[in-house]
Amino acid sequence: MSELNEILLWHAGQYPVMQPQDAVKLIYQNEFGCEHLIGDPAGMLEYLKREIAENAQRKVERRWDEIGSGLVRLHLAGLKEQDAEAIFDAMRQTAAQHSGSEDSFQSKLKEMRRLCQEDKLPFDEQTLDAWLAGYPGGPVHHSSVFRSQHHPAYRVVLRSLAAGMSDQNF
Repeated sequence: MSELNEILLWHAGQYPVMQPQDAVKLIYQNEFGCEHLIGDPAGMLEYLKREIAENAQRKVERRWDEIGSGLVRLHLAGLKEQDAEAIFDAMRQTAAQHSGSEDSFQSKLKEMRRLCQEDKLPFDEQTLDAWLAGYPGGPVHHSSVFRSQHHPAYRVVLRSLAAGMSDQNF
């Protein structure tokens, strides 16, 4: 079984309301990392600080979720505003060190389709096809059902950088 299949199956188990949109977001992040978020550094840092503050009282079971390709979704819940600089630095380093390709992304979408055909994801192939028919390409937000159920708040960074932050009582 490929790394991506294991990641998709793990996420489907952890997040049973995952929709095609959420799975495509996961695959997009697995392939391209966080490079699309670094356009406005000052604005992004301020937004990150606000999001950390909004999630400071929330608890998470894990500091991060593996998404494959050496990347993780680093959860913001329970962190402090002063952690924002380290997270943003990790995002910049991740964007500089990690890149993907459209061909690989398309291949990964086909892997997801095979899992749908085997009834291993919480949505079927017809639901996937219907969503993909309107997919404009590029990054997407989580589905509304995923957001209301799981309240995602994280940043995609290299696993090695997330582990280094955890080692510093992060």
